[in-house]
Amino acid sequence: MVAAIKNYEDLVLAPGTGEPFEKFKTTQKNHLAAMRVDARVYDYWHVTQKELVRAKAEKEAAFTVKLLAEGHDHLGDIHSAFGAFDKAECLTDDGWIAIQNHAVAAVVQCKKERTQLARKPLLHRRRSVAVTVLMGEANINEDIFNPSLDEVASLFEPIRLVVDREDDEEATAKDVHDALEGVEVWVREWRTEKRSRMLQIMVSAGATAIADPPKEQDFARLKLATTMFFCTAPPPQRASEQAGGRLMCCTLLEKHFRRCRTGMGGFLWNTACLKYSNEASEMIRQLAVAVGRDPETTTADQMDDLNARFYCQGCPKWKKLVRSWRNCAAHFEDHPLDMFQGWLVVSPADTIKIIRHEISNMADASYRLKCSHHHLEGYRSPSSFWDHFRSAHSEEFKLEDVIINPLVPPQPISLDREISQPVPPLSSLATQVETCYDSLAWGLSVCTLDSIPR
Repeated sequence: MVAAIKNYEDLVLAPGTGEPFEKFKTTQKNHLAAMRVDARVYDYWHVTQKELVRAKAEKEAAFTVKLLAEGHDHLGDIHSAFGAFDKAECLTDDGWIAIQNHAVAAVVQCKKERTQLARKPLLHRRRSVAVTVLMGEANINEDIFNPSLDEVASLFEPIRLVVDREDDEEATAKDVHDALEGVEVWVREWRTEKRSRMLQIMVSAGATAIADPPKEQDFARLKLATTMFFCTAPPPQRASEQAGGRLMCCTLLEKHFRRCRTGMGGFLWNTACLKYSNEASEMIRQLAVAVGRDPETTTADQMDDLNARFYCQGCPKWKKLVRSWRNCAAHFEDHPLDMFQGWLVVSPADTIKIIRHEISNMADASYRLKCSHHHLEGYRSPSSFWDHFRSAHSEEFKLEDVIINPLVPPQPISLDREISQPVPPLSSLATQVETCYDSLAWGLSVCTLDSIPR
């Protein structure tokens, strides 16, 4: 190229253009020189790469010989362990002595992982047999503080030994039956420990009149509507377990724990994220009084059965909402207790109108699940989802099989919303509401929507 430039130099040069042309020639010469250097570098790299590939193959072959001599006869485990040794040097006798322990440990770990993966279907079948036997022979009630049957099969030591034994034989019902001795005592101890843990959370938050060690009447407090906890874990680790936001009574804590077990892939019964809410408990205490119930004995299930609706007397007109009792429990976050002016109970007739406009009935207050393999079928209640998954899918459940909708109905009804428009009637709703209100001690402060200032 330099020669070609020189041949045409007189033709392309014009007066005053000598300096730019010299700069152009210099640039081209430097570019060609760099290309020659790069070509030598690229050739060296190519040769070096081929040498590295050859050295790696020789080293892996030497590793294989050494490890086979150690008694490891599964080449898949040996090859899986090669990633721990990526140096290019040939494997000498002295080099093998230096890394022998590390190499053997890596192969043993690969074999362990392969064996565990291959045994998972067998362990799943054994656990299913154990759960079936427990269901028929063990007296374990479904309760938030009792372990699930899966947890018993996985954590109760005699049954766990049947499930996890090293042989390749299937577990029989007789094997599990012979291991049942002491299971009910273990369940009672589990139940006592979990209830004591929840009471300790209450004591740490300032709850009083709880004995140490706790007595049975202390445990009964966990079922009260006034015993209200909340989850401190940030999203997306948690979802709203019920309509009142984060607040959960013990009835709904079961869903919280079940979701933790499903989401985290283990049997956690995790209470680390839970706190006791004195403010919410005081709100519910006043709700119970408003409907003529004793807050010291009224349970969360009884408040759900009443299904009453309430209105806060102290809210400004632009924030007036008719709420379920669970929504009222969360109201202290918007309305401090020192400014609270009390609750009014909405009349039965207006409660019927309100519930018709709510998204769902409080009787099924839980998060919603959708099968990720059946997008068009919509969200389901947890029990309906598990029935669907067991009937439609034979594989083991994985977290990616479910889509969680954390928005749980019902939402509070704004008084500015038109509630007199015609809507489809809910089945036997009027009878349910009238029965609930007939059970109240009348003479209470019952209001109608027309009497509430807008």
